[in-house]
Amino acid sequence: MNKELKHLLQLSIGLFLILILFFNIYYYFRADNFITGSSKASQVITSNRLRAPNINRPSEKWSYPKLTTKDPLELVALKQQNKIIVVNTATHKAIYTINAQINIEPQAKPLHVLKARGQEIYHIVGAKHTTAKNWLGISKGHYIEAPVTGLDGQRVPHRLTKINATKNTILVSKPDAKWLQSIPQSTQLVIKEGK
Repeated sequence: MNKELKHLLQLSIGLFLILILFFNIYYYFRADNFITGSSKASQVITSNRLRAPNINRPSEKWSYPKLTTKDPLELVALKQQNKIIVVNTATHKAIYTINAQINIEPQAKPLHVLKARGQEIYHIVGAKHTTAKNWLGISKGHYIEAPVTGLDGQRVPHRLTKINATKNTILVSKPDAKWLQSIPQSTQLVIKEGK
């Protein structure tokens, strides 16, 4: 490789790394991007691993963390940011971030994950119905699920943000919904407006 090309390659890699560093510093110091109860660094790491919201693939580029029933977890759903942050409350770290469409209003008290979960669920709204896979029951008749068909009976689009809202649900991708079924019963779900 000639010297000019090698120098140009080193310069472009260096500029790219500086750009990533500045982006992370800017994001780190914007307090409105973070939730309390979890370290900023862990939230930055999980945000950096996020993919574009797609109904057919996991939200993060990395594999799902392994969970046990003894893990003290909390789910924090940020409505405006369209994501759920899974927080290990013992270590105060965000362990996973999920792209989501949150169709539940913020509550005065936290909701809780129920024992109820299953492979397929139907929601009836008037004369129309929706179908979803890998649902997880949440208190007060709410659900986390992966939509399969919308109210018009058509298959849902690949972009999670383009799916028509189903009341009292949090819509996530199919792999995320399957993983969320391993969340222990009684885990708190806090819904916030977010910024």
